[in-house]
Amino acid sequence: MSRRRLLMLLKPIDVYSDSQSDGPSRITNPQSQPIHDVDLVVTVGGDGTLLQASHFIDDSVPVLGVNSDPTRAEEVEKLSNEIDATRSTGYLCAVTVNNFEQVLDNILEGRTIPSKLTRISICVNSLVLSTYALNDVLIAHPCPAAVSQFSFKIKSDDQPCSPLVNSRSSGLRVSTAAGSTAAMLSAGGFPMPILSEDLQFMVREPMSPGETSSLMHGLIKSHQSMDATWFCKEGAIYTDGSHVFYSIQSGDTIEISSKAPILKVFLSQRLQTTVKKLEEAYLQKKEILCKY
Repeated sequence: MSRRRLLMLLKPIDVYSDSQSDGPSRITNPQSQPIHDVDLVVTVGGDGTLLQASHFIDDSVPVLGVNSDPTRAEEVEKLSNEIDATRSTGYLCAVTVNNFEQVLDNILEGRTIPSKLTRISICVNSLVLSTYALNDVLIAHPCPAAVSQFSFKIKSDDQPCSPLVNSRSSGLRVSTAAGSTAAMLSAGGFPMPILSEDLQFMVREPMSPGETSSLMHGLIKSHQSMDATWFCKEGAIYTDGSHVFYSIQSGDTIEISSKAPILKVFLSQRLQTTVKKLEEAYLQKKEILCKY
């Protein structure tokens, strides 16, 4: 067996800068170089660790997530009347310490191949942001108590294929299939097969949506994109949580699509089995939500 180059990233990955530059538009982004010249990246922590690492990885390097602190069912049951003893979900982590060696051997010997996960590409005023979202994107006012005002429409081949929707709400969330079981699901969305190339969007807490209520939640198919315009004095685009964000201002235009480079991730056998069960239910949902 030839020698392989492996990079191991441990939780926490402290690569985010707290400093912010002045100006109407600024970006707080990872202060590190993209990862190249390795054959495999292993993240040790949980889903958050893998998400952070994904911001430095292109479509050429596969990732294996190790859940270092998985939830223990017996502990959750024992402490259910006292605290929530749930630990790391590790949805994207294929292994724990118990089976790491076996799975790593399978990878190195070519018996296991990575899955290709869709990521979100974001353009602000026609400029592509350097960080791609593996989980989701949230566009909102920086103050959670403030109203977010924006408009959006779905387009295909630069032609609109949905009505223009004007919204006053708590913001707009767009998730990948991988991120559809996170905040999107908690907000009332639905889980998508993890290999889907579609994106799911939802307007958060819309104010008096009226006739446009049916357009507050839907899908951006793989050949489509979403165009949005921001109308508040302040705003931010949050990528995979709060660490990476891009400040926006009134009049800024935002394009969201699944045209980003994919991320190669080794998934657990359990998750791959779940995908097959989700596919039929997802196709039914897709028929209902895809009105255009």
